[in-house]
Amino acid sequence: MPQESNSLVQALRVWFSGCPLLQPGAKVGVDYLPEAPTEYAVYESPSTIRYRENVLGEIIPTQKQEQNFIFASKEPFGADTAQNMMNAAFYEAILLWIWTQNDLRNYPHFTSGTITNITPTLTAYPAEVGSDVAKYQIQLKVTYNRRD
Repeated sequence: MPQESNSLVQALRVWFSGCPLLQPGAKVGVDYLPEAPTEYAVYESPSTIRYRENVLGEIIPTQKQEQNFIFASKEPFGADTAQNMMNAAFYEAILLWIWTQNDLRNYPHFTSGTITNITPTLTAYPAEVGSDVAKYQIQLKVTYNRRD
């Protein structure tokens, strides 16, 4: 069994680090992406916590939870249409890789729960654009069952 990470974001970072589409040796960070291409990052995104109220009026988190994340990278960008199309193709391949991992049930492992699905919820787009570099990103929803 693969080694479990202490947090969900750490588990996703390790999972994405194993993606064969990423440039060899490139760093996958958490909540930070340097200005220069090409590195990658996983960002935590605001998510609603699911809960229920028991007969005593106590608030209890439900077993099934969902959390949103962003996977992003800095890529060369500009007037070169071929480069911009390569960026789009890279993210299309990342989406396909995520869907394949779902089909294989190959999910990250973390100590607080068991992941049951990773769903891309937004297609890739350039979220920040400079004169020669853009930050591309996709949004993901991770569904998991909490461990008590």
